[in-house]
Amino acid sequence: MYKKYSIYIHIPFCKARCSYCAFVSCTDLSVAESYFSKLFAEMDRYADKTKPIYTIYLGGGTPSYAGAYWLDKIFAKLNECFDLSHIEEITVECNPESTTDQLLTCLHNCGVTRLSFGLQSVNDGTLKRIGRLHGYKDFTEALYKAVSHGFANINADLIIGLPESHADFIRTVCTAAVLPLNHISLYALELHRGTSLYADANGKNFFSDDEQADMYDEAAEILSKHGFKRYEISNFAKVNCECKHNLHYWREGRYFAFGASASGFVDNMRFTNCMSVSDYIDKPIELLRESCEQIDVAEEANEFAMLGLRLDDGISLSEFEKRFGADFMKFFSAAKSLVGRGLLICRGDRLQVPRDKFYVINSILSELWHSQNE
Repeated sequence: MYKKYSIYIHIPFCKARCSYCAFVSCTDLSVAESYFSKLFAEMDRYADKTKPIYTIYLGGGTPSYAGAYWLDKIFAKLNECFDLSHIEEITVECNPESTTDQLLTCLHNCGVTRLSFGLQSVNDGTLKRIGRLHGYKDFTEALYKAVSHGFANINADLIIGLPESHADFIRTVCTAAVLPLNHISLYALELHRGTSLYADANGKNFFSDDEQADMYDEAAEILSKHGFKRYEISNFAKVNCECKHNLHYWREGRYFAFGASASGFVDNMRFTNCMSVSDYIDKPIELLRESCEQIDVAEEANEFAMLGLRLDDGISLSEFEKRFGADFMKFFSAAKSLVGRGLLICRGDRLQVPRDKFYVINSILSELWHSQNE
């Protein structure tokens, strides 16, 4: 049934940990050999040449910090274990301070088609406060270096709600919009207990929800004027430059996943690996997956709706009925009410969240989720 598969690989290593980061990461490169040995063993165990791979994503952490040596070995192992003859997109996350000519040459030779930079802000004071190691000048140097190495498909991550002024944030958006980027991801800051920024902020956001919603709408308008189409609540792309890997997630596709904290979805089994680098290194291969869940049809239908409605073009009602044998409006009893209140829009076969309601999508999806088969 599932003809297309993707692969996610988690590379946890970072030179320093950002003050807002809650991802599984590690600043101790002395364990790199042990980590990658386990990663390759995990890939060997779950190797499968019968499922063609269309997209690959290396995230972290900071994959670029691992360096050309390990990245070259990762791609060699991928070719050994999987059918990569149908590849359409390979993304690697990079930080400016670790984007060297040697790294870019390696990535180009390995077939990488897309880079994703963690920019976050163009304001050096903000970057310093949140623990980033680069300044804006470092970012632009890395960006133009990537362009000179032939990379044309490049993303930058920006964050709404950082400890800076509203004007500082808008300056970031306006600056990024005219750079040689064809994709911009725009995320709201999440303060996680246990991070240093959470402590600095006393657990409270730097902007109210209404202020952040206004900032989001203003940013979306600026990006639109510069040719970036919003195709998902947090993602904007120029024509034909949408991230195929993430679209595969949002369309409820299937994907392998390797590394500490990596989550995968193969056939109808969803799993998540152990959440610490040390546990990942120390545990036997057969115990790496700390949670495994067989997804039934009802759960899959839920996920199809919750993920697909994040997309600008929403979901196909006929596809929902074809895949799950149910009428969407009956499967989710709140759907008609949400349409009636203008929180969902039904245009022919497409069901969508209105663009002016994207910032409150979580409450819309929550109401829909809790109405399943009521």
